[in-house]
Amino acid sequence: MENRDLTIVTQDGTEILCEVLFTNYSEQFNKHYLVFVQKGTDNASAAIFDPNETENTKLQDIETEEEWAYLEDLLEKFIAKQEGCSGECAGCQEDCESRFDEEDLD
Repeated sequence: MENRDLTIVTQDGTEILCEVLFTNYSEQFNKHYLVFVQKGTDNASAAIFDPNETENTKLQDIETEEEWAYLEDLLEKFIAKQEGCSGECAGCQEDCESRFDEEDLD
């Protein structure tokens, strides 16, 4: 995902600027998920999205505790992978974020 910025517009019209951490498709739930943080915070959240909608995508709420548990596990793996890097990785000299492979989360 090239542009990692996301603006969420609440029902009352408030705009919340967020950064996408990663997206993931779950075969188990047959859904696409978007995991993000509100800019300036460390509080992660997630939503269901349709990857075929390119503009004004409507995010849907996570529906079950099983889905939340699945996403929390993915987020823990994502964080562990990020913490394993120290800014530049030995050998590749690229930012760790550019080496993150979402398939590694499954």
